[in-house]
Amino acid sequence: MVFRLLLFLFMPCSLMAESFEPWGKDADLYPATKTTNKRSLTPSLAGFDSLIFFHQNILSQADGPRSHYLPSSSEYMLQAVRKYGLMRGFFLGCDRLLRETEDVWIYPLVRTKGGHTLKYDPVP
Repeated sequence: MVFRLLLFLFMPCSLMAESFEPWGKDADLYPATKTTNKRSLTPSLAGFDSLIFFHQNILSQADGPRSHYLPSSSEYMLQAVRKYGLMRGFFLGCDRLLRETEDVWIYPLVRTKGGHTLKYDPVP
């Protein structure tokens, strides 16, 4: 019963989340990246997409960006799931989350408009 109530309350928020603009002092930390791979999604992928969009546009906006990578870890998982499917994309995203540290990075670095240096690690 509680799950259905939460689903009922948060589903409209996740559907409207794409229209929200970033705000706060960390809004310029990451450039806006939009994925263009809009193929027809299965119900499980559509549900996973809505969870990621809820995280990106509701939870991250309140907490602020914390990823040291470009694209951010949530965007990386979204791209991986769309490219490789739910299982393999989810495992690639989990691997990326495990590497989300401030350790030294020997691969290409990207500097944002705000002067922050991010580690560049696209989906393979």
